[in-house]
Amino acid sequence: MREDRRQTNRKWGCKASNPPVSPFMKGGKEGGFRPRRDTRYPIPDTLERGFTLVEILVAIAILAVVLSTIYVSYISTMRVVKSLEYGDEIYYMARITLERMVLDLQSACKEKDAYEFSTLKDSTGKLPLKGVSFLSRAHLDFSGPGDTMAVAQISYELEGDPESGGFSIVRRDVLRQGQGRQGGEGHLLCRRLQFVNLRFYDANGREYTLWDSRSGSEAQRNNIPAAVFIELNFINPDDEARPYKFMTRFILPGSVKM
Repeated sequence: MREDRRQTNRKWGCKASNPPVSPFMKGGKEGGFRPRRDTRYPIPDTLERGFTLVEILVAIAILAVVLSTIYVSYISTMRVVKSLEYGDEIYYMARITLERMVLDLQSACKEKDAYEFSTLKDSTGKLPLKGVSFLSRAHLDFSGPGDTMAVAQISYELEGDPESGGFSIVRRDVLRQGQGRQGGEGHLLCRRLQFVNLRFYDANGREYTLWDSRSGSEAQRNNIPAAVFIELNFINPDDEARPYKFMTRFILPGSVKM
């Protein structure tokens, strides 16, 4: 068939076209494969020689800036979260403490027709007062069912808080039986206090920082305050000059004479 095609080309004066060269041909003969480099798309020199030291240093500097920005944002977010958690804890302690103190003080009562309501002085002189002690019917008995209307000696005392460097409030509840006392332990109500302010008012509205129903002034003798003001200042770790402040003012029903 190939011979017939050659004869036909000679007859009509046609020249045979060059047959395609196989990529596996070497010099027109079969041999090893030699791929040719395509000169139409030259390879850049940078791809052949890699990265320079300056380029690597610039990349490291950019990475350091990005990581620093991420780290600062993370620290700021964690600081805000921690501050919110601290504020929630302070609010919870303040609410529980004020509610308990109001309930106990409003339940102040007599024993043998005599009141026992007095402020406790601080022997160290670091505080204007150590706390307050009074008779109340708000006795808490955690050992089991008991007389919920029993008279108890309840006191609130300030103690040092080594963890925060401030103060804590401890509630003591001692059941009264005649002239004796029994039971009762101190229960920590709150801590991280920076300052506690107590103010007492008589029936005429006069203000007192101390109260003693046994040996106080004529308005205090055998009386309880007509009203009490309580202010609790908690330590603010972010700004000591701006503590967390909680306060309340309320009337003692037992002071009202019918």
